[in-house]
Amino acid sequence: MKIYNIEAAPTALPGFDPELVEYGMKVLADKGVVFKIGTAIKECTPEGVLIAGDEFIKAGTVVWTGGIRGNHMLDEAGFETLRGRVKVDPYLRSPQFDNVYIVGDCSIVMNPEGRPYPPTAQIATQQGECCAHNLVAAIRGNQQKEFKFINRGTVASLGRGQGIGVVGERKFRGYVASVVKKLIDIRYLYIIGGIPLVLRKGRF
Repeated sequence: MKIYNIEAAPTALPGFDPELVEYGMKVLADKGVVFKIGTAIKECTPEGVLIAGDEFIKAGTVVWTGGIRGNHMLDEAGFETLRGRVKVDPYLRSPQFDNVYIVGDCSIVMNPEGRPYPPTAQIATQQGECCAHNLVAAIRGNQQKEFKFINRGTVASLGRGQGIGVVGERKFRGYVASVVKKLIDIRYLYIIGGIPLVLRKGRF
């Protein structure tokens, strides 16, 4: 089996420190992953993919991770969208309807520089907490709070015992990063289901 990573952007693992990207790509390359960086996919067929330069890569399985699109129901419901996502106000509400809250992959939240935050699970869970507070506040007639994203870091698994991550100012790689990733996963399981879910689903 051969794995190809085809990326149109100039680097793999966007959002990570260049030093960690270099480490991560080396780890994956040592595992046999072939990188095609700065290479666009022109066409995907049942037999494989055609990439820039008219090179055709045969593939029995293609995993597409090219961008996020919101649910088509938003368009059908009459919301103004951009690729199926709604640019929400500071309280996570639709600009058209102040009693409709939109979170997760269906929402666009702008950062202080005026660019959209990437639609990650970390942002979605923080949106959920803010949205819950604002729903209660709206019902009780209290002041709602603006959504403020707190970046708690980013960690990526590179296989058993390998990973990269940034938490605050600290950078992690290798086994330490893989342990941090496991702790994050276990914490999430605990939040949504307590110890029983951790024991049932957690990987130690």
